[in-house]
Amino acid sequence: MPTRIIKAVAWGDFAVTLPFAVPFIAEALIALIYGIDRALGFDTPALFFEAGPFGLMFVHIMGVLGVVWAAARLRQPLPELARIDAVARLVVAALIIYAISRGATPLLWLFVATEIGGSILQFAGLRKN
Repeated sequence: MPTRIIKAVAWGDFAVTLPFAVPFIAEALIALIYGIDRALGFDTPALFFEAGPFGLMFVHIMGVLGVVWAAARLRQPLPELARIDAVARLVVAALIIYAISRGATPLLWLFVATEIGGSILQFAGLRKN
């Protein structure tokens, strides 16, 4: 598998998850998503955005784990890691779809698209190998 595919997907993950790892930036990003939701007229109830300190702790943990996982794939762009990541992306996409079905903002479909897109890219690269 070309390492450039693995690294490209990892850089994308790094860019998306790093803001969630940093407390003040994560809160601003969540507020931005909430604002876009309102501006587009989705009017998702605020209850779904108010995580509080306990919920935000999980947001930050997710961000840190995303950054570490991206760094591991950048450091060692191995096909085995790409395979694990491609499968994990499908699980994450399913969890996001579940959240949307429970009332989370439809903006999360953008995240579903990136998860499935990253999975397809890596599976295609693995297939070529």
